[in-house]
Amino acid sequence: MSELSINKLEKAKDAVNADPAFRKLGNVDVKMALKEGDSVWLVTLAGFSCHDVQAIDSRDIRDASFLVDMTSAQWKAFLKSGESLVDLDRRESVIKSENLRKELDFLRYHLSVQAFFDACAGRVAAAA
Repeated sequence: MSELSINKLEKAKDAVNADPAFRKLGNVDVKMALKEGDSVWLVTLAGFSCHDVQAIDSRDIRDASFLVDMTSAQWKAFLKSGESLVDLDRRESVIKSENLRKELDFLRYHLSVQAFFDACAGRVAAAA
């Protein structure tokens, strides 16, 4: 069963946009592609918010700064564990990019990226 969906990613978008702590992480400018099996999504983080979440064709991964590529089992374990994506990548090399400069965007913005995944896992409550 798929761990990611456009609905789940939209909920994460809404949660981080409603969370004042996300804004405090600083300005972000990154497009990250998320891949699970044959499904691919593009998440656009810009300024102090998540601007867009959309399903894309695998050919459009080139528009992303980097790709987070995991199986359904890896996504499930990652979202459930609360582990940082930085640690997971060190161990399993799940971050991919066409060039080193774009791959460094992951490290530059990893706190905002992690906050998005924490929201995706339901660990960030949207502000009322």
